[in-house]
Amino acid sequence: MIDRVAGRLFLSFLAVVAVSLVVASVAIGSLLVRFENDSAHQRLVGIEQPIATAVVNGLRQGRRPEDIVQALTDQVRAIDSRVLIVATQGRRVRADTEGRLDGHVLLPVPSGIPEVFTFRENDEDWYFVQRAVDNAFTLVVARPRAAFGQTVRQLLPSIGLSAAAAAVIALLIAGLIARTITRPIRELVRGAGRFASGDLRARVAVGGPSEVHELGRAFNEMADEIERARGSERAFLADMSHELRTPLTSIQGFSQAIVDGEVQGDGVAWAARTIQREARRLIRMVEGLLQVARIEAGTAPEDRERVALADVVQAAIAAIEAQAHDAEVTIRPDIAAVPGVMGDPDKLSQLFLNVLDNAVKHSPKGAAVDVGTAALDGHVVVRVRDRGGGIPAGAEARVFQRFYRGENAERDGAGLGLAIAQAIAQDHGGHIEARNVDGGAEFTVVLPAAK
Repeated sequence: MIDRVAGRLFLSFLAVVAVSLVVASVAIGSLLVRFENDSAHQRLVGIEQPIATAVVNGLRQGRRPEDIVQALTDQVRAIDSRVLIVATQGRRVRADTEGRLDGHVLLPVPSGIPEVFTFRENDEDWYFVQRAVDNAFTLVVARPRAAFGQTVRQLLPSIGLSAAAAAVIALLIAGLIARTITRPIRELVRGAGRFASGDLRARVAVGGPSEVHELGRAFNEMADEIERARGSERAFLADMSHELRTPLTSIQGFSQAIVDGEVQGDGVAWAARTIQREARRLIRMVEGLLQVARIEAGTAPEDRERVALADVVQAAIAAIEAQAHDAEVTIRPDIAAVPGVMGDPDKLSQLFLNVLDNAVKHSPKGAAVDVGTAALDGHVVVRVRDRGGGIPAGAEARVFQRFYRGENAERDGAGLGLAIAQAIAQDHGGHIEARNVDGGAEFTVVLPAAK
């Protein structure tokens, strides 16, 4: 039982109930003792008053203490009491309705009850009160202690039954509460088991105490994220298989044609160039995938330093100028002074080369690509705008996925340029946004400025 949460909760409740019963028993016992003491005091005082009057009157009439006590014997026995007349000096008993303490010295023993004392006779305790009735004698009215405890003894069975009933009810409630608390945990365990066995759609009902509620919600969010990741993984594998199949098919077909002698003369050189082109495409694709994987996994080597981003953008524009000239595309820079960023200058250069390359490839002949920089709310913003056909509706986020290519992309492109650029931006604490503008598409690179 102690190995389970429900068992520990139940044992905890049981311990609380046991401690509560012990404390309650001590408190009730203390109250009962106090009740017994108060009851003894009030009862003895009530008995003493009329007897004291009778004794005082008898002594005034000159009667002997023995005769007075003898006359009161039947009256006091009827109320289960006892009367003694004690000499004030020496505390020697002159008369006793029971006749057993005549001539004995009676020394009062403090009992803890105000004005009530005890003495012991023949293994029996007696409560008594005393009052001086004249200068020579003191009246003692006593009652067996057992007579006062009778009421308490009558209450004990009822108190015990009440305690037992309270304990049973408390244990039932404890078991119900423990079950209520652990039910969501058990459901969470079952859901986790189904998820671990391969049911990625397994979810748990969120409920129970706030902590268990938060745990269930966190599990469902984790399961959603894992399911999305698995879906992305399957889609990636499918895309990769599709992308690899095309160049491999070309390589296999043309190489087989050369081996079989189906291609001869100038055709051999043409087939070899095709094989070489497709092989390079495969190499670029594999290298791009490895680069994205290393950046996303955080295993790529880093050389972080303060980088003048405006200079990096200018260098990227200079590097892409030849490609833009061949494509008859003009690059129009508007590079303003902006704060530096902390990062790897080589990776940042590749980021902007990839974005500029994408803009040039999607721009028609005679068009222009605008490049501008600005500072905004502690970030450095670089905007690259082309005059191409724009981004298909709803594909603003998909353009950064691996292998995504627009309709007018080059056939031998791997579809990894923007994916690599986004991975580099995110690795530097930033991101890239894509949107359509009048007459083309605009890519905005946002990076945190160095402090």
